[in-house]
Amino acid sequence: MDMEEKKIDGEVIFDGHVVKLHLDKVKCPNGNIASREVVIHNGGAAILYVNDNDEVLLERQYRYAYNEVIYEIPAGKLEKGENPKLAAIRELEEETGLKVNDLIHLGDIYPTCGYSSEIIHIYLAENPTKTHTNFDEDEVIDVCYIKLDKVKEMILSGEIKDAKTICAINYYLLRK
Repeated sequence: MDMEEKKIDGEVIFDGHVVKLHLDKVKCPNGNIASREVVIHNGGAAILYVNDNDEVLLERQYRYAYNEVIYEIPAGKLEKGENPKLAAIRELEEETGLKVNDLIHLGDIYPTCGYSSEIIHIYLAENPTKTHTNFDEDEVIDVCYIKLDKVKEMILSGEIKDAKTICAINYYLLRK
């Protein structure tokens, strides 16, 4: 069965620093015409690190869109055409002061597939060395280590709500 929608027309409604908003008209497989609002995003790279003491590296950070301080793994947005693995290596060092030469790709996720083109590439860091942080001028991040069992409890209780973090932990546990 053909399920692909064909774009008939479209326009850019908003063009910002992080996202673009497209309003497209599509022809559905059943012949009907529909509108699609799509947030165009370059994607992101996220990094899970679990140390030898079975502690997960997490960041606590205020997220304006939710008006809440949340727990999440280190991550950052990609520049157009940027290699996700190299971005992940950069973000890990900038945000946590941990340097790695290589990462293991755990998987990719579509965090909001109903309206966004964003793809988050999730990696596992192993054997980092300590350097120093280099926060962006608008970043305030509290880095902490939490036992993996406690992180699982925090996910189940709803204390950790961040999708990329929940997915990264699940990828990690499924690989064990």
